[in-house]
Amino acid sequence: MQIVAKTFYGFEDLLVEELTNLGAKNIRKGNRMVKYEGNKELLYRSNIWLRTAISILMPIETFQFSDEKDLVNKLSYIKFSSYFSVSKTFAVKGAVNTKLFRHSQYPLLLLKDAVADHFRDSFGKRPDVDKNKPNVVFDLHIQENECTVSLNSSGAPLFQRGYRNSVGHAPLNEIVAAALLMRSGWDQSSDLIDPFCGSGTIAIEAALMANGMPSLIERKNYSFKHWKDFDMNLWESLQAEIPRKPKSGLNFKIVGSDTDTEMIRIARDNSRMLPIQNILNFEAKDFKDQEPLGESGTLITNPPYGERLEVDEIESFYKSIGDFFKLKMIGYDCWLISSSYDGLRSIELKPSKKIRVYNGDLECDFRQYKIFSGSFKDYKTNDRKSGPRGRRAGEPKK
Repeated sequence: MQIVAKTFYGFEDLLVEELTNLGAKNIRKGNRMVKYEGNKELLYRSNIWLRTAISILMPIETFQFSDEKDLVNKLSYIKFSSYFSVSKTFAVKGAVNTKLFRHSQYPLLLLKDAVADHFRDSFGKRPDVDKNKPNVVFDLHIQENECTVSLNSSGAPLFQRGYRNSVGHAPLNEIVAAALLMRSGWDQSSDLIDPFCGSGTIAIEAALMANGMPSLIERKNYSFKHWKDFDMNLWESLQAEIPRKPKSGLNFKIVGSDTDTEMIRIARDNSRMLPIQNILNFEAKDFKDQEPLGESGTLITNPPYGERLEVDEIESFYKSIGDFFKLKMIGYDCWLISSSYDGLRSIELKPSKKIRVYNGDLECDFRQYKIFSGSFKDYKTNDRKSGPRGRRAGEPKK
């Protein structure tokens, strides 16, 4: 079976790594997606365990077409009723990139009509369309004159984890949060701080990783459950494998803090039903009052950018973040994502890494600042003595 996992731009390599760990075969990286081969079990596992995937597709037909009439004709040959019953609701989504149609949404309507016509011709009635919460979702992808029709096994996007009951004004997408944790190289066994935690997404994703639990542990609804070939016994056996108790013996902490007490209430509420309280804590405090949890650790945070949230004097605000790093976070790897390049310049620390990422439609930098005491020369000397794990430091500007 060919399977396609969709993701956000720039996270394809992370998705390849996840799929390799799941045992996928013939993995091929593309643009915002990864193709691979597997069976029904891997399709289900992909939905449960992949942290950086938006949706998992199963292609059912791929063909070339010459014009609208040819597309309609070839869609009419697909036996949609072999995949779901007339009692289920459905919807059609997708992406169209071709000069053959003046309106990109028009081919989606043609696919919707093809599904409806097939059922009406075969059974005398048609399934209902539900744009909000359909049982079955078809994905149409057209590139020039090539068309692929797929079943979306996930249904709702996989960043809808099932644990987040409410969010703040500018929430970080759950997939982005998981990807940032992976990009940072955090070892999942040492202290982690997010001093601008908002509704808690980074901290919650980190706690799930550290406890060996999938991010989708609380999600119940998937489109493949409404397919005719859904295997309930297989699904239940995969669910039974999921660890649902906190790991014992974890001797580190994950702390999320925020000056907004309402956000802390929301973060606690979002995490309350998850078995991760062994290492996770949320605190209402200003970032300047956040203390390190030990002599070393990792800080990953998503401060206001001045785009979605109004921040007076964004440059002085980011300068205070840089001061906080230098004064309070000695010994820490500090990672920060932002689209405010004026703000990033005001941190007045030299980043050791810059990674371009997208948070929604915003192009951002994800930057590492390795904070050390003493001179940069002394740090490099000690870092070389520590062996091959040493990385370039975030040297303060002179």
